[in-house]
Amino acid sequence: GRGGLEAMGGEASGVRVYGEGRGSALGDYDGDGRVDLVVGQNGAGTKLYRNVGGKAGLRVRLKGGENNPAGVGAQIRLRSGEKVGPVREVKSGSGYWSQEGAVQVMGVGAGGATGIWVRWPGGKEVSGEIAKEAKEIRVDEQGKIAGLR
Repeated sequence: GRGGLEAMGGEASGVRVYGEGRGSALGDYDGDGRVDLVVGQNGAGTKLYRNVGGKAGLRVRLKGGENNPAGVGAQIRLRSGEKVGPVREVKSGSGYWSQEGAVQVMGVGAGGATGIWVRWPGGKEVSGEIAKEAKEIRVDEQGKIAGLR
């Protein structure tokens, strides 16, 4: 963007973790299409910050092969009409003793997502259409898209 980020205190952000933080991870803990935050602390309980106010996104679950069932290393991009969104990569081991969820929560614009593109590890690319009412989909290595919700 324009480099306009500013530090925000815990009272304004709603995230207050006091003590010695050890790791954090993002994922859709409750399956509502909103990214939640989990923070581990040294000598204290793990904190879960459920996102209850954000706009729900599209949950995308990849179904890879036997050696990589979650599709780690794959790149995902949603399409809305003629516009394509940013690329998201499925990662593993993203922080100190933490790992983000395998299900990717992708932001959708006002028009919703109409299609998806996936580049699997090894370079194979697949794409397809998404049903407008879909809240969660699964994409396999052959490009089959199944609506889960």
